Amino acid sequence: MLSLVAIEWLFAVLVLLVFTNRYVFGSTLRLADRRTDKDYDRDPPIWPTVAIVVPVYNEGSHILKTAASFEALDYPRDKLRVVFIDDRSTDDTYEHLQNIAKTYPWMTVIQNEKNVGKRIGIKNAVLQTFTDCIMSVDSDVIVDPGALRTLVRHMYTADVDAAGGCVFVSNADENWLTRMQAVKYWIGYQFLKNLENAFSHIMCLSGCLTLYKRAALLAVDHDVEKRTFLGDEVKYGEDRFLTRKLVERGYKTRLCFHARCFTKAPATIPNYLSQQLRWRRSNLVDFITAIPYLGRFHPFVLMHYMSMALLLMFYPLTLAAQVARLGFVIPMILHALLVTVFALAYELNKHKLPEMARTSGIWFLSMAFVFPIMYLTMTPLALATLGTTSWETRGGAVKKTKKVKLA
Repeated sequence: MLSLVAIEWLFAVLVLLVFTNRYVFGSTLRLADRRTDKDYDRDPPIWPTVAIVVPVYNEGSHILKTAASFEALDYPRDKLRVVFIDDRSTDDTYEHLQNIAKTYPWMTVIQNEKNVGKRIGIKNAVLQTFTDCIMSVDSDVIVDPGALRTLVRHMYTADVDAAGGCVFVSNADENWLTRMQAVKYWIGYQFLKNLENAFSHIMCLSGCLTLYKRAALLAVDHDVEKRTFLGDEVKYGEDRFLTRKLVERGYKTRLCFHARCFTKAPATIPNYLSQQLRWRRSNLVDFITAIPYLGRFHPFVLMHYMSMALLLMFYPLTLAAQVARLGFVIPMILHALLVTVFALAYELNKHKLPEMARTSGIWFLSMAFVFPIMYLTMTPLALATLGTTSWETRGGAVKKTKKVKLA
């Protein structure tokens, strides 16, 4: 059994590897990319037909803002359609969707016969929608008017099969929690995916805003038809799972920094914890189920992917050892040094964001406390509840959880 000292040394190596890959090697590759914004600003010879597919569950009246953002999209209307898929919402969402169909006749509403989850909802819509491309948009998202046109240009110029946009927070100044997340979202899209992007090997494109070639989605249709873990169907982490399946089959995936959308960040502690638990579970299940397919990843991306997986597992143990030996203050100070650098980077660049997505970078300093707490609690809890089957999104309840025995 590894001693705490050995675990801490392993952790130090993993931190160095992840930090180098993400913030040094990744940023260097991005700066060295000689393709400029103008290289990705060329129109395709023919604008492809696009279907925007929106899985909806208990979104309430906010879905009206999402629909209004589609109406404002700068894209040939005769090439565009929207399909809302209500997954048997239990609130007034379906009534709002019916009003949307009346207000915007070019938008279609489908209601599932039963709750099937995001993955199956999108899959069924893809099979029924015969367009060149499919754009996935989450139901709480406001899409920037130029986002679709930008994604189409990027996809065809870079010759990739899926192109995702950047996601920012639309309620940035609601309270301290949303302010902290607003900065975190910006950092995540500016730094964390640069290495993967350099090799057209993004491992997770957000369902908030991603454009796929329909042919690529059809190629992985069988892969996503039935997704189980520990004998139960899994309905969380669908975006990560779908992207990984595309990568495993050799399709190219990229992030487009100039396509933007805006989502509401959780504004209460319970909703934030629910989101973080769902994301942590998604990461763990993805790492575990990817093991048989690791040979299909680009070597540099594989190294980064594996170091991230190991860091996720060992970080809580290292933090626990530091807290037991040094108390919580020292780990918090170390995290504060790092988050201060990112807070300054955000302050220097936030003028590029619209007003609703801006806040003060100083709020990110709260991550010095939140970050270690999340790792100490969320990773063990995620490991213990990997068998849950719920969407566990806003308005959704946990339906079933199987206890997992850890060896």
